[in-house]
Amino acid sequence: MVINLAMYHLRAIETLHRMRSFTLAAEDMKISQPAVSRALAEAERRIGGRLFDRSTRAVVPTHLGEEVSAHAAMAVATYDEALGRITGHMNGDDGIVRVACLPSVTATLLPAVISDFRRDLPQVGLKIHDEPQENVAEKILNGTVDLGILALDSSIPAELEVEGVASDRLMAIMPVGHRLAQREELVWTDFAREKFIGFDAVTSIGPLVTHAFAKHDVAVDIVQTARSIPAVGGLVSAGLGVSVVPEMVVPLVKFEGIESVPISPAIERTLVVVHRKRGPLPAVVERFRQSLLS
Repeated sequence: MVINLAMYHLRAIETLHRMRSFTLAAEDMKISQPAVSRALAEAERRIGGRLFDRSTRAVVPTHLGEEVSAHAAMAVATYDEALGRITGHMNGDDGIVRVACLPSVTATLLPAVISDFRRDLPQVGLKIHDEPQENVAEKILNGTVDLGILALDSSIPAELEVEGVASDRLMAIMPVGHRLAQREELVWTDFAREKFIGFDAVTSIGPLVTHAFAKHDVAVDIVQTARSIPAVGGLVSAGLGVSVVPEMVVPLVKFEGIESVPISPAIERTLVVVHRKRGPLPAVVERFRQSLLS
C-alpha cells in the first residue's frame, strides 16, 4: 500500500500537532482555518485512519496521529532545510567555492580574504588547491575548480576571463652579511657575479626571473633550482647563493639569516583571478570573486 501525501498535508499534520488548535494552526501556516480542515480530512482519508480527535475545546492526536505527526515533523524539517539551502545557493549565502591558486598566494594573499569571507558567510565551504602555475588554468577548464589565481602570462587560455588582483615587485634575497645586503637597492647586473638559486620553470616565479635577466642581458651562475619558496629560502639561508622572489613572499623566506633588497628597474609579478567565460558564475562563487577583487 502506497500512501500519497503532499507536503501541505504533512505540514498541516505537524502544525496541528504542535498547536493543538485549528485556529492557531491556520495562523501559523498563513492559510484559512477551512483550508487546514480540508488538508487534514484529505490526509486522514488517504491514510485510512483518524489522526486527531476534535472537540470544541481541544484537538488531541490519536495514537495513529502521534506516530504520523512524528514522521510529518521530520519530513517538514528536511523539506524546509532543503528549501533554505536552495535559497542560500541562489542568493550566494550557501554552497562551496573551489579555488586553485599558486602556493605563494595561498600563504600570503588568500588568508585575509578567506577570513573576511568566512566571517560573513561561515556556512560556505571553501576548497583550496595549491597548484603550480601550469595546473591552475587546466583545473578551471576541466571543471575541477571554479576560480583560479595565478601570475599573468601569455599561457593563460583565451577561454578564461582574466581580472587583476594584485601586483608585487621582484626583490633580491641573500644571507645576512652578504656584500649585497648592505646596499639600499640593486641593479640586475649585480647578479652576474653571484651564485644564484633559481626557481623551476613550472613555477610562476622562474620564467619571470629568467625574462628579467634576459631583458637586462645578464648571465647568471645557477647553482641550484627548487620549486617551493621555502626551499629556495632555505638554500639561500644556508649560504649557497642569492635569489629573486616577489615582494609578497619575502615574509615566507625571512628565516634567521636572510635579508631582502629591492631591484631597479622594478619588475612586477601581476596576479590575476581567472574563470571560464561561458555562463554566469554560481552566486556564492561570484561573491568570493568580488571579495578577491575588493
